[in-house]
Amino acid sequence: MIVIPDLHQIDGELRQPPPTPAHRWTGTEWVFDPDKQTELNQLECLKLCAAIDAVADATRHAIAGDALRVLEYEQAARDAKAFQEGGFPSGEVPLSVAAWVVNDRTARQAAEDILTKASILNDAVLRIRTVRLQGKEALRLEMSKGNVDAARQLADETITQINRLSHELAPPLNLRQ
Repeated sequence: MIVIPDLHQIDGELRQPPPTPAHRWTGTEWVFDPDKQTELNQLECLKLCAAIDAVADATRHAIAGDALRVLEYEQAARDAKAFQEGGFPSGEVPLSVAAWVVNDRTARQAAEDILTKASILNDAVLRIRTVRLQGKEALRLEMSKGNVDAARQLADETITQINRLSHELAPPLNLRQ
């Protein structure tokens, strides 16, 4: 492609560039293509939703660690709950609870600590999920109306809210066991 100020060589012809990416060449002029605009809006919506998801994923990872650690926490919480419901029998301490019996911590204290942290983690994840899903749905609604700038603003606000949650939740959780 040869670029001459205000003209582009496209398909062997010199012509003005399209006014927007949603315009198509008819052979004689650029015309707005609503189908192309819809496609561009859909792609932008996917990009904005992916950005929100990425921030939410990073926030969850910062709070709880990787997915395998989350599975470990969930298993420990199930075991601690069963141990609690069984009345904390001293001869039947689940291995995942016994692993947290350190530094003069009793099996009962370990189970209660695991359950407390599991509850805090669950609440944190649900708060992040709520902000993420509500933000994505609001931006999809704006995008469906063709309000691209409003959708971008909603994405920015949602990301800001998730980042705020990250700062609010991460230090107090102290889930690292």
